[in-house]
Amino acid sequence: MKKTAILISIIAIIASSCGQGKKQTAGDTQVIQDTVVVKHINVLSDVDSSYISKSYSYYWLAGKDTLDFFIKTKEYKRGDDIGLDVYHKEPMLFAAVLEKIEEGLPLIEEDFDMSKLTSFFFRKPAFYLDMSQKLSGEYEQEFGRKNVSQARLNDFLLTKSSLNTQLNQFLNPLHKKVKRYGFEKFYLIHREHYKVDFPDFDMTEYPDFVLDAMGGIWVVLENKQ
Repeated sequence: MKKTAILISIIAIIASSCGQGKKQTAGDTQVIQDTVVVKHINVLSDVDSSYISKSYSYYWLAGKDTLDFFIKTKEYKRGDDIGLDVYHKEPMLFAAVLEKIEEGLPLIEEDFDMSKLTSFFFRKPAFYLDMSQKLSGEYEQEFGRKNVSQARLNDFLLTKSSLNTQLNQFLNPLHKKVKRYGFEKFYLIHREHYKVDFPDFDMTEYPDFVLDAMGGIWVVLENKQ
């Protein structure tokens, strides 16, 4: 890990010297204004290597500092399918997440065939103020404040949610669309409970409840006809 951190810092410094305020590639980096996207090749464990052929992580850096955001991209052995997982510890806008994915795509596409992209993984809705505000309002209008089955939740997300519209608009240039959603052990969580996860973050603009899950949000994709 120490060697990796040193390598990333060196690459970031070199890439930063290429100039700011421009969008360009520099080897295994992508320079975007004053931010640098750096690629790291992940070492696969014995378990991972049984079903994953390769895995790279793409980190966002500002100067010598790694930002609280990275994308892990995996190529699965079965069908050469591509999975893209988003990670960050603190809440952020979902719209900003999609912007960062778009920023990183030129570098990711150097290593992976994005025509084979089959899934996204995002943090759960409480991490995204804009998603939480829209989804909670739409969900309450449809179901009130009661839990529903995974099947009814998936149907709601696919047919009546602004999240689905937002994602499909983002996926359109990739010739993909959302096939289904996955919330592991779905339930509703109220403000006093999810605020515990973010004690230093201002949650006053969040709704009284948000959709929640044990993990995050899995989004399964299919080709757009």
